[in-house]
Amino acid sequence: MEDRHNGLERALLAAACAPMAPIPCPPTYPDLAGAYAIQQTVNATTHLPVMVWKLGLTGRGGREALGAREPIVGRLPASAIWCDRSEISFSGEEMFAEAELVFEMGADLPEQNAPYTRADLCAALKGVYAGIEICRTRFDTSDLPLELLVADNAMAYGLVLGRKLADRWEDRFAAMPVSLIRNAEAPVEGSTAMVLDNPLDALVWLANWLREHEGRSLTREQLVASGSCTGVTDIFPRDTIGVTFDGAEGARVMLTRDWKE
Repeated sequence: MEDRHNGLERALLAAACAPMAPIPCPPTYPDLAGAYAIQQTVNATTHLPVMVWKLGLTGRGGREALGAREPIVGRLPASAIWCDRSEISFSGEEMFAEAELVFEMGADLPEQNAPYTRADLCAALKGVYAGIEICRTRFDTSDLPLELLVADNAMAYGLVLGRKLADRWEDRFAAMPVSLIRNAEAPVEGSTAMVLDNPLDALVWLANWLREHEGRSLTREQLVASGSCTGVTDIFPRDTIGVTFDGAEGARVMLTRDWKE
């Protein structure tokens, strides 16, 4: 990574260690490979293993808007996993919620040279869950170019792990109706089919991306938030956010009052 981007890395490192003022968007930034290098460096300084892999831009519209050829990846530790019906403190200037189908790995994927397949991933799964991803940026705006979005850990902040939907993959998850409800407002309607046309293919994509780009594989007990089924919803202090999968409640989370108030 070129020296002129070291300031960006230092700022994101500081933001990972302690609360601080939003980071101004730099006038220049690294390419996509450099952005992932910053993300990895920031994660390594926490000395915490990755327990959640977050996929972003799994919808065609989001990729086209940012000029991305493929989804993006973020990573979170176990401390960023919340139980269903948790209360979460509002943090930063903006926060967002997304309804997600979450996969739990029940076995390590074996190292192999050939690409992983649907069958490989189905055999390694332990559970499929409803989830709510909570997103926020460390920058002073969420309107970021692709490279800064990646350096910012794809805006991954935390994952609410909701109701277990099944022990294994079932074909009904390929195109299941999903809703996200903010307070008493009209639901935001979506579908698991918004995730690369099939969330299982998003999981396969991640497994192969990790193999090709980082020389690692998905491991037992890791979770994968496979991508937004409902798009991005702005959330605010005192909000209650719920998601349903196929009409059944899947997860709920409450946002506590902003510390500034």
